[in-house]
Amino acid sequence: MDKPILPRGIRLRPTGIQIRISSGKRYIYEETIPCSNIRPRDIASAVKKRDELKARLRLGLPLTEEIPGTTNSFLNIAQDYLNTLDVKHSTMLSYENILNLYWIPEFGLWPVDQISLSSIKRVLANLAITNKSKKNILIPLRGALDHAELSPNPASGIKIKRTQTPPVDRYSITERDKILQQLSGQALVYFTLLFGTGLRPGEALALTWADYDGEELAITKQIVRRKHVPSTKTSYRRKVYVPDRVKAALNNHITRFSGKHIFLNSIGGPYLDTDIFNQAWKKAHTRARIPYRIPYTCRHTRAAEMLSMGIDPADAARQLGHSTEMFLRVYSEWMEEYAGHKDNSRFETNPAQNRSLTGRNTPKKD
Repeated sequence: MDKPILPRGIRLRPTGIQIRISSGKRYIYEETIPCSNIRPRDIASAVKKRDELKARLRLGLPLTEEIPGTTNSFLNIAQDYLNTLDVKHSTMLSYENILNLYWIPEFGLWPVDQISLSSIKRVLANLAITNKSKKNILIPLRGALDHAELSPNPASGIKIKRTQTPPVDRYSITERDKILQQLSGQALVYFTLLFGTGLRPGEALALTWADYDGEELAITKQIVRRKHVPSTKTSYRRKVYVPDRVKAALNNHITRFSGKHIFLNSIGGPYLDTDIFNQAWKKAHTRARIPYRIPYTCRHTRAAEMLSMGIDPADAARQLGHSTEMFLRVYSEWMEEYAGHKDNSRFETNPAQNRSLTGRNTPKKD
């Protein structure tokens, strides 16, 4: 028997009749009406409901009539999830951006219990982003659906294929020196500091002269997304040794006796973002004719430098504000590079072990 020709936006599913409504290239509403024996009048009823929903959409009305006091749509659930979330300011902004950019345009007007595993997979399949980014954008979606008490949570069933992490990049000593030669003023001090200590950009912006004792910097705070945060990224305070070349830059810095932040803007306050430094950074690469890397590469360069000096990975990790486990995971590929002579014999078994493995004795020489 031939399949019936169905109106646009109507599909037959094993469990009933599915209604779909799109906006542009995105589906913004999906619902399956349970139905066992599908008859022409059931299809007509589904078409009528779809037409009514599209009429509401044209009038700017929500696609579903919510019961007063309830929060059935994903948009409302997502907003309530963010309102009740207890996380760092930067994490909150990140989750809000992800929901607004990826999930609310897709599911905002959907009843939250209509969001399915297949609908989430369809959204992810249409995104031109890395697998790592897909994992990241699933985090707040999973949290919002957990907040809605969906069981099972459809986002929890998404498995993203692991991809090999690209090698960590860093600058050579020659490249570092050429770039610094193209900088001046506060930008020169800022990037000398990043290269020499491996601080995160937000940690450097938050530094005051009270944090510097002439030998070490006390890292206790940061500036993230233009906001002062009274803790580090890992919530652990640390002391960072200041190499001689960085000491010289700090001791001659124009804000040295201001008693305020180490880096001050034109009105005498702290910089709340790194924009002005990043502009100087890009120009320095162009003038030095060196391939551009993001400023965070200074941190990787400092890690490589410490390994080349033979500093114990646990001590290097503490300087950067990493756990030892994280440091080894990120920079393990450089361990051999800076280990000096490679003695591959350490991977060999001894003769006695060879005999036990092969089950044969080594022939005796006459």
